[in-house]
Amino acid sequence: MTKWILEAREIEKSFIQPNRERLVILQGLSLGLERGSVISVTGASGSGKSTLLHVLGSLDGTDGGCIRFDGEDIAGFGRKRLAAYRNRDIGFVFQFHYLMPELTVRENVAAPGLVSVFRKRRAFDDAAALLAEVGLGDKLDAMPHQLSGGEKQRAAIARSLLNGPRLLLADEPTGSLDWKTGEGVFALFRRLIRERGLSAIVATHNPQLAELTDRKYLLHGGKLQEM
Repeated sequence: MTKWILEAREIEKSFIQPNRERLVILQGLSLGLERGSVISVTGASGSGKSTLLHVLGSLDGTDGGCIRFDGEDIAGFGRKRLAAYRNRDIGFVFQFHYLMPELTVRENVAAPGLVSVFRKRRAFDDAAALLAEVGLGDKLDAMPHQLSGGEKQRAAIARSLLNGPRLLLADEPTGSLDWKTGEGVFALFRRLIRERGLSAIVATHNPQLAELTDRKYLLHGGKLQEM
């Protein structure tokens, strides 16, 4: 078994702008994430932090390079394996909670587990257990608009854990919160990762949060520099 849960080698990513010019975002970027570790990626707005996470999570493709998850090249994943990679192996946490307003908090957290009708009851049971773990056990039947900003992000973290991922990708998970609330949410995030033995990559503009991770990187000029 390799010590790396995720490896990225010489990743290239660019976009064509409306004026037809090519905007290079990632340029020969390489990264290794050890099992059980949490790393942070900081950088200026527009430096490519979100793009990096989208590429690593296969939400977007690359122009070149190789990404390996648990030793497997994801470029070789078939349709079903790639869907499983996104839905089971990885948990995503975004800056905005993206809770569906028409669903209860428990229904929102259970949603990733409802791809199979046979898992419906288990998904709701697991959602209730996770919500209790993040301090929202009394909010199961609440609607998202009844939650505070910090509570919504706690629910989003619970949702990311529903399918038992091995890797979490968090894009500015406290970016929409005030410092005190964000600090509490990030402390919860770290605790859940440690207790489950997960690995995580956190993109953040907050240097204080970055200091709480095992290793820190700066994304600049399309490449990562360890800090």
